[in-house]
Amino acid sequence: MFEIGEEHQMLRELVKKFVRNELMPLEKNVLDRFASGQPAALSDEENDKLFKQCKELGLWALDVPEEVGGANLPAVALVGVNEELGYTCVPFTFPPDSPNLHMLLATANPEQRKKYLEPYAAGLTSSAIAISEPGAGGDPAGMKTKAVKDGSDWVINGRKIWISRIAKADFTIAMAVTDP
Repeated sequence: MFEIGEEHQMLRELVKKFVRNELMPLEKNVLDRFASGQPAALSDEENDKLFKQCKELGLWALDVPEEVGGANLPAVALVGVNEELGYTCVPFTFPPDSPNLHMLLATANPEQRKKYLEPYAAGLTSSAIAISEPGAGGDPAGMKTKAVKDGSDWVINGRKIWISRIAKADFTIAMAVTDP
């Protein structure tokens, strides 16, 4: 039988309290927005307050490597975190946005890590990601946007749609084909 360690169980209990005390009281706001035809989302003010609380409680950068300021928690610890988040309809994940962060971890060179990854992991910037394309949707295998090296620069040619959080992003991660 598999057992969760005491430290990870304590984290889960902290997340449980956070969900009950901070997220569940926002459910009415989210559902009212949705019922009136708006996105079922948190307002900027609600997100800002929650992000501040996450930093204060140590619920920031849970799966981020330690070398860029994160807790580097294993996936097994994050299962309990995500199970607790599932008890509310409030669309919230602990910051920063993990897929975008892991994309940067996998692809950024040292200069990009300093300029984009480190401030992003610390919560000083926000990101968008451009994956979806007409005819391909969100399937990277169907992507047609190309990036071609031109000296020390990259020239990107293609179209993107449905770019998440673009209006508020400090930078955008654009996916493109470099070797078809």
